[in-house]
Amino acid sequence: MGTINNAFVLGHLGIDPTIRLTSSGAKVAELSVATHRRIDANDKTAIETTWHRIKLWGAKAELAETHLTKGDAVAIGGRLSTEAWTDANGQPQRKTFIVGQHVTLLGGSRRADPRGVADIQPSQ
Repeated sequence: MGTINNAFVLGHLGIDPTIRLTSSGAKVAELSVATHRRIDANDKTAIETTWHRIKLWGAKAELAETHLTKGDAVAIGGRLSTEAWTDANGQPQRKTFIVGQHVTLLGGSRRADPRGVADIQPSQ
Protein backbone atom coordinates (compact mmCIF):
# COMPACT_ATOMS: atom_id res chain seq x y z
CA MET A 1 0.00 0.00 0.00
CA GLY A 2 1.29 3.47 -0.90
CA THR A 3 1.20 6.44 1.42
CA ILE A 4 0.31 10.10 0.98
CA ASN A 5 1.93 13.11 2.62
CA ASN A 6 -0.05 16.10 1.39
CA ALA A 7 -1.14 19.34 3.06
CA PHE A 8 -3.06 22.35 1.73
CA VAL A 9 -3.80 25.68 3.41
CA LEU A 10 -5.59 28.79 2.18
CA GLY A 11 -5.06 31.78 4.43
CA HIS A 12 -3.23 35.06 5.03
CA LEU A 13 0.41 35.75 5.84
CA GLY A 14 0.87 36.94 9.41
CA ILE A 15 4.29 38.49 8.75
CA ASP A 16 6.52 39.21 5.77
CA PRO A 17 8.45 36.12 4.64
CA THR A 18 11.74 35.49 6.43
CA ILE A 19 14.46 34.84 3.86
CA ARG A 20 17.82 33.21 4.57
CA LEU A 21 20.59 31.35 2.83
CA THR A 22 21.70 27.90 3.98
CA SER A 23 25.38 27.12 4.44
CA SER A 24 25.33 25.57 0.96
CA GLY A 25 23.92 28.79 -0.53
CA ALA A 26 20.32 27.62 -1.05
CA LYS A 27 17.64 30.26 -0.47
CA VAL A 28 14.81 29.35 1.91
CA ALA A 29 11.72 31.41 2.80
CA GLU A 30 9.77 30.80 5.99
CA LEU A 31 6.16 31.94 6.11
CA SER A 32 3.49 32.00 8.79
CA VAL A 33 -0.01 31.52 7.35
CA ALA A 34 -3.20 31.89 9.40
CA THR A 35 -6.35 29.90 8.76
CA HIS A 36 -9.62 30.44 10.61
CA ARG A 37 -12.64 28.36 11.48
CA ARG A 38 -15.91 29.43 12.97
CA ILE A 39 -17.10 27.74 16.15
CA ASP A 40 -20.78 27.96 17.08
CA ALA A 41 -21.54 26.88 20.66
CA ASN A 42 -24.21 27.87 23.15
CA ASP A 43 -25.61 30.60 20.88
CA LYS A 44 -22.19 32.23 20.67
CA THR A 45 -19.85 32.40 17.71
CA ALA A 46 -16.09 32.38 18.06
CA ILE A 47 -13.28 32.30 15.55
CA GLU A 48 -10.40 29.88 16.06
CA THR A 49 -7.14 30.79 14.35
CA THR A 50 -4.47 28.24 13.48
CA TRP A 51 -0.97 29.28 12.42
CA HIS A 52 0.87 27.14 9.88
CA ARG A 53 4.64 27.19 9.33
CA ILE A 54 5.61 27.07 5.67
CA LYS A 55 9.03 26.63 4.04
CA LEU A 56 9.73 27.44 0.41
CA TRP A 57 13.04 26.54 -1.23
CA GLY A 58 15.06 27.83 -4.17
CA ALA A 59 13.13 29.60 -6.91
CA LYS A 60 9.89 29.48 -4.89
CA ALA A 61 11.69 31.26 -2.01
CA GLU A 62 12.96 33.92 -4.42
CA LEU A 63 9.49 34.47 -5.81
CA ALA A 64 8.01 34.67 -2.29
CA GLU A 65 10.65 37.26 -1.40
CA THR A 66 9.49 39.53 -4.24
CA HIS A 67 5.75 38.75 -4.34
CA LEU A 68 4.52 38.06 -0.79
CA THR A 69 3.98 40.46 2.10
CA LYS A 70 2.13 40.43 5.42
CA GLY A 71 -1.64 40.18 4.91
CA ASP A 72 -1.49 38.61 1.44
CA ALA A 73 -3.95 35.79 0.79
CA VAL A 74 -2.23 32.63 -0.42
CA ALA A 75 -3.00 29.02 -1.22
CA ILE A 76 -0.13 26.64 -0.50
CA GLY A 77 0.08 22.93 -1.15
CA GLY A 78 2.95 20.68 -0.24
CA ARG A 79 4.19 17.97 2.08
CA LEU A 80 4.59 17.89 5.86
CA SER A 81 8.12 17.73 7.24
CA THR A 82 9.23 17.66 10.89
CA GLU A 83 12.59 18.95 12.11
CA ALA A 84 13.98 17.69 15.42
CA TRP A 85 16.88 19.04 17.51
CA THR A 86 18.08 19.39 21.08
CA ASP A 87 17.93 22.88 22.60
CA ALA A 88 20.58 24.58 24.75
CA ASN A 89 19.02 23.01 27.88
CA GLY A 90 19.31 19.50 26.44
CA GLN A 91 15.56 19.25 25.79
CA PRO A 92 14.33 17.65 22.56
CA GLN A 93 12.40 20.06 20.31
CA ARG A 94 10.32 19.54 17.16
CA LYS A 95 8.73 21.78 14.53
CA THR A 96 6.46 20.66 11.73
CA PHE A 97 6.39 22.63 8.48
CA ILE A 98 4.57 22.45 5.21
CA VAL A 99 7.25 22.34 2.52
CA GLY A 100 5.46 24.30 -0.20
CA GLN A 101 5.43 22.80 -3.66
CA HIS A 102 2.55 24.88 -5.07
CA VAL A 103 2.02 28.52 -4.12
CA THR A 104 -0.75 30.70 -5.50
CA LEU A 105 -1.32 34.38 -4.67
CA LEU A 106 -5.00 35.16 -4.25
CA GLY A 107 -6.85 38.45 -4.74
CA GLY A 108 -6.09 41.34 -2.44
CA SER A 109 -2.35 41.51 -2.94
CA ARG A 110 -1.10 44.71 -4.48
CA ARG A 111 1.40 42.54 -6.39
CA ALA A 112 -1.06 39.98 -7.77
CA ASP A 113 -1.77 40.09 -11.46
CA PRO A 114 -4.76 42.14 -12.68
CA ARG A 115 -7.05 39.08 -12.66
CA GLY A 116 -6.56 38.85 -8.88
CA VAL A 117 -4.74 35.52 -8.91
CA ALA A 118 -1.06 34.89 -9.57
CA ASP A 119 0.49 31.45 -9.59
CA ILE A 120 4.13 31.82 -8.62
CA GLN A 121 5.31 28.45 -9.86
CA PRO A 122 8.73 28.81 -11.45
CA SER A 123 9.21 27.27 -14.85
CA GLN A 124 11.17 24.03 -14.58
